[in-house]
Amino acid sequence: MNAERVGSLFWILFGAGAIYGALDLGLGTMGQPGSGFLTFVAGSFVTAMAVVVFLQSLRVDRAAQMRVSQLWLGVKWHRTIIITLLTALFIAVFETLGFFICSYALLVTIMRWLEGLSWKISLLVPAVTIVSTYVLFKTILKISLPAGIFGF
Repeated sequence: MNAERVGSLFWILFGAGAIYGALDLGLGTMGQPGSGFLTFVAGSFVTAMAVVVFLQSLRVDRAAQMRVSQLWLGVKWHRTIIITLLTALFIAVFETLGFFICSYALLVTIMRWLEGLSWKISLLVPAVTIVSTYVLFKTILKISLPAGIFGF
């Protein structure tokens, strides 16, 4: 079986599970959506897109199709493992160190050491991103972010 079919079948099952869980939570009405409404919409979208990919995989040129085993050739696993570990560390210290320090450290680490960008870019882009995110969450959406041990 080709890779597109396997992947689309996975996402069809995933979307169906989300739809099933959303129905248990209750959809509510358009005027007063229930807690499962957004999950239902997202699960429906994922399922619909996966069905489209599955149907397209049936019509594509057989010579151009990839097998699942071919997808994993040349994958740089060390990057995936490092990103996973960095994200786990970020989650573990987020409440303690706060939004600014954790987010800045994560983004600088990824941009400088994993992507190999210059120091200038690696320090400037995370700063702009974090300040923009702070403005969005704190002032526009009125959502508080963890201040951390340093109070900011």
